[in-house]
Amino acid sequence: MTMFTSLKRNLNYSVIRLTDNRHSSGVEQKNNCADVVAGYATQIKSRHKKIMGRTITLTEREMEYLFRIIESSASIFQRHQFFLWAQGEVQSLLPHGILICIFDEGSGQSVSIEKFSRTNIDEIKYSALCRPDGGVVFRVMSAWSAEKNQPLLVCPNNPHGIAYKHFADDLQHDNLERIAAHGMIDINGRTSSLFTFTQISCVLTERHAYFLELLMPHMHMALVRMLFHERYHQHGATAGKTKKLITDRETEVLRYVQMGKNNLEIANLLNLSPLTVKNHIQKILRKLKVNNRAHAVAKAMALKITF
Repeated sequence: MTMFTSLKRNLNYSVIRLTDNRHSSGVEQKNNCADVVAGYATQIKSRHKKIMGRTITLTEREMEYLFRIIESSASIFQRHQFFLWAQGEVQSLLPHGILICIFDEGSGQSVSIEKFSRTNIDEIKYSALCRPDGGVVFRVMSAWSAEKNQPLLVCPNNPHGIAYKHFADDLQHDNLERIAAHGMIDINGRTSSLFTFTQISCVLTERHAYFLELLMPHMHMALVRMLFHERYHQHGATAGKTKKLITDRETEVLRYVQMGKNNLEIANLLNLSPLTVKNHIQKILRKLKVNNRAHAVAKAMALKITF
């Protein structure tokens, strides 16, 4: 008996079709449960949403892909391992060019934004995508929350969908093609992580939404494991030095620059004079060895100075 025959025997892979929340007619009941059992078996119980009830069934090959993704996720501790996994095994179910991950540990800590890309993306363009004030990634997170934390698919093949109308210009302007996003929430219902896949070449369907449902717990844990390893093992000393590259006040100013605020607005927010803000920005440019505000934001994100 092969490994995947064993998996097939132990994997409950029938689920009720994922549908848009706006078709709901009342309180929906969900029963998501993923139990890892001994050996090669993984059981995934059906997600119940009795609306337009068409059943999705994984093919044997999709089950094989799923098992490989889950199995290899447990071995991720370092950034290069996460990159190879996201741009390797994960591609079999969710082919994409760029994956942007948001992780918020709460307790007043900075939000981590991580990029794993097989395509070249300009750092200034990337920082624009991740701007807390109007950037695509944070707007995707807002849309995901508004849709009650259901998988979000933005695809030109569904031009009449609400999500597509909100992001159509972004898809064209930023060459994102399509977006698929999903995440995890904590016990208080607050977003803990969000994974945004972009530059997707294939047409997105409810199957991709289901793949997102299956993969999220494993993607979340792999990301947490990687960040924990970086913080407490490999880069602890380096990270501390990097944060001191600019002062706390300069970091605060730079975060407002990242949000698109001008000097006067920053001065009012921080109760400073516009001249003081200007001096802070000039110091930031010198310390980061960049020529303008956009480059400063991009480099700060790359160095993990700001979120």
